[in-house]
Amino acid sequence: MKGGSEKTLGWLNNGLLLGFLAAFLWGTHSVIVRYLTSDLGGLQIAVSRLFIAALAIYCILRVMGAGVAIRFSDWNFRLAVFATVVNYILFHIGLEHTGAANAMVLENTAPFFVLVFLYFFADTPVTRVDVLATGLAIFGVFLTVYQDFQGGGEPLLGDMMEIGAGFSWAVFLIASSRAMRSSQTTAERLNFLFGIFVCSGVLLVPLALFSLQVPTANDLVFLLLLGILPTALAYYLWYEAAARVSTLTATLLFAASVVFTFVNSAVFLGATITPLAIVGAVLIVAAIFLTSMKKSGDSG
Repeated sequence: MKGGSEKTLGWLNNGLLLGFLAAFLWGTHSVIVRYLTSDLGGLQIAVSRLFIAALAIYCILRVMGAGVAIRFSDWNFRLAVFATVVNYILFHIGLEHTGAANAMVLENTAPFFVLVFLYFFADTPVTRVDVLATGLAIFGVFLTVYQDFQGGGEPLLGDMMEIGAGFSWAVFLIASSRAMRSSQTTAERLNFLFGIFVCSGVLLVPLALFSLQVPTANDLVFLLLLGILPTALAYYLWYEAAARVSTLTATLLFAASVVFTFVNSAVFLGATITPLAIVGAVLIVAAIFLTSMKKSGDSG
């Protein structure tokens, strides 16, 4: 019994580590996108990063000697693609009207929507610990954007779009987490991700054509970084984490990216990190460990 518990805890810790690595990479993507929006349209950036990420995943699959296949018949896959398209539209356009830190934080209202979906639409028990952890994370989100909501105007419009992005992201997280928990191999998870990038990119192309701009050499470098690091690699690491932890923990791991977004926004965009924002970030991280400790306790 003890050996089994230690093995389970080892998988859990591994999942948390992978999730935090994904969060670290995700914490850079708002800053990069915010930089690119000075030259390029939001949807052009979205389509470019998706295709670059798909190419990166394809190369990994070929190096592994694994086959490349898209499972169109998988309901979780189709739901994830739809949620990705909606999320990318709202997130990238919203980012043109609000700050990088606010965009990332507001997208992290997803844990609340995930909890609602799990309670009302999925055959998944929601415990008091889950509610408490989600409440901590959402309160942390509120603390980080409290000042921005007072301003109104364009920042408010952008913030509301990012909340919509959080709702669609919750759908993506649930569909992906369910698919990953039933997956068996790394190649299977990479193929799922490759299909999402390709299909979402194709669906977004018609919208992106209305705002095409010629990227500079500098823009191309940042587009490559955006497509490879916080898209292809971060999503892959999170998928590996989602295969090992609960749906809610996986969702909160995504929320941890806000901590790294604060740092990157301060370093590269000159954003101010308020004491309330720091407290909010601490609450989000605490929520992750709260749900993970609950799972390890249940396993024992």
